Amino acid sequence: MTKSYIKICGPPLLKGIKALQKIAVEMSETVTMRFYDVTLPSLPLGAMTETEVGRLLPFGPDLPPEKRVRLISRSAETLGDYDFFFEWGVEPTVDQVNELIEKIDKALADCRCMYTITTK
Repeated sequence: MTKSYIKICGPPLLKGIKALQKIAVEMSETVTMRFYDVTLPSLPLGAMTETEVGRLLPFGPDLPPEKRVRLISRSAETLGDYDFFFEWGVEPTVDQVNELIEKIDKALADCRCMYTITTK
């Protein structure tokens, strides 16, 4: 599974992560995409219902709990030294990766965060 790993350099880290979460929600409407970030609880997600997990996740009330949990990658152990990753459901095209980079550039510029991205 291809992932695009993000390392946010400098504050405000939490504001940057929330901006990346919004991008994941937006892009999941057109591309099969999941994500994981450092702010998500380390819970035994399989032991809870989607609704229970969905209530714990940091999204607004506009997104139903069931949809929230479907956006979360189960590959948390691959986060490593990164703050966030987008997990692509299919091998992304160069245009899709470039679209993601453009969205991240805009969102994190608004937060005044610098970042690095590695897709592998």
